[in-house]
Amino acid sequence: MRMPAVPSSPVIVPVRDRSSPHARTLARLVVLFLPLVAVACQESDPVAPRRAASITNGAVALQAGAPIVLRGTVITPTGVMKRGYVGIANGRILSVSDKQPDIPGATFVNTEGIILPGFVDVHNHVIWNVLPRWTPSHTFTNQPEWNTDAEFTEFRQPVDELAGSHVCDMNAWGELRALVGGTTAIMATRPRPCIHGLVRNLDFNSGFYGTTELDRERIFNVSPDDFPPPSDLVGRATFAAIAGFFVANPFYEALVMHVAEGTDAVAQEQFTFLQSQGLLNEKGVLIHGVSLGASDFQTLAATGTALVWSPRSNLELYGTTANIAAALDAGVEIALAPDWALTGSSNMLDELKVAARWNREQLGGRLTNRQLVDMATSSAAHAVGLHDEVGAIVPGLRADLLILRGDPSDALGAVISAEAADVQLVVVGGVPLFGARGLMAPFWAQGDLETIDMPGGPKTLASPAAGLTVSDVAARLTSALLGAGTTLAPLTEAVAR
Repeated sequence: MRMPAVPSSPVIVPVRDRSSPHARTLARLVVLFLPLVAVACQESDPVAPRRAASITNGAVALQAGAPIVLRGTVITPTGVMKRGYVGIANGRILSVSDKQPDIPGATFVNTEGIILPGFVDVHNHVIWNVLPRWTPSHTFTNQPEWNTDAEFTEFRQPVDELAGSHVCDMNAWGELRALVGGTTAIMATRPRPCIHGLVRNLDFNSGFYGTTELDRERIFNVSPDDFPPPSDLVGRATFAAIAGFFVANPFYEALVMHVAEGTDAVAQEQFTFLQSQGLLNEKGVLIHGVSLGASDFQTLAATGTALVWSPRSNLELYGTTANIAAALDAGVEIALAPDWALTGSSNMLDELKVAARWNREQLGGRLTNRQLVDMATSSAAHAVGLHDEVGAIVPGLRADLLILRGDPSDALGAVISAEAADVQLVVVGGVPLFGARGLMAPFWAQGDLETIDMPGGPKTLASPAAGLTVSDVAARLTSALLGAGTTLAPLTEAVAR
């Protein structure tokens, strides 16, 4: 697949004022863009890897899972199969049936639990989740306001200090916090060779496009710091041209942007700018959308642009969240994600409870349990163009699965009320990676399973597949963070229902 003509403006616009506070942002965008221009003219595959790296044995195992048959209550796209079987082979779902499939050599496990797709977290900031929760003393009206607030500036110093030397452990801990809550795919992570993906890194190392060449992802994630303010005319022009490139290029599935994060005109102007530049489209995914009104959501729906809803973090920072009723009225596709554990939820299970509570108290119960669960699975995968890989229990998709303890007669309600203690098994690419020892034992030797003490009872992690030892990561981070004046965040937290 060859890229269409590449917009010239991102290449020829100079960065004249390097003293500008946004010069670094502009330079980063151009640096990211230029290699793509080069390969566009030379290769049928438009994204050459920015680096080559050998993959750990554990990461290879995640793609090469042996045949498995799991029995339990299966949540499928069309309903709930109370006595179902999921057959897995070569890392993919082979069959979904109400009778046990005949798969030669398969390991059979009766999970006695609820089997659903692993959660797809399309909005997180993984390395930050090593820090304990931040509770601001007041709310804000836009993202730049809290990001430059003196309280947060002091709070964030350990990350700024340690990211250069401890980013690999920081990312691993952030992924662990997601994994124990049922997440099997996440974004965003940082492009470093040591990050091979404990869960799938959708913006860096998903495993969808080969296991020896990384950073071939078809999602481009724009951080809040990459969105220049209106005063930066050069930056805005460059941003629009580069974003237009990703939209026009058929190779890319999604352009994910933090937009309208706040309640004031500063937040709303970002949306107005995107609209004026024709950057709202079916590849577009807007994170937050707090300031958007009914007509804005109608525009999103008309252009096929999806919304990522992060209610807990929005409420902590801004005192309100996106107008979900208006989004639903307009027919906007909505995904649910925590943002980060600093002001959002520790994991997707916790965020589901926040969304469910908002649904009861503010939406009159308008969202069904099916809609809420879909927001964390199939809708999230579809929003970023990966529904042909993950997000549903369908033959042919990747075997990224979550097994929860809960009432099979109300499987969807049980998912929403479940906590990390109810996670019985997490499977990534057909490989049982984390869960209760009883369900992990059929797949791993005893010495391969590291015990992790957690509220509600111990769980185990398959060290050969994970490529790490949790106790070692925790020890290094505890020491480093203590030296930086803070503590390591726990893997899980209590959450209000």
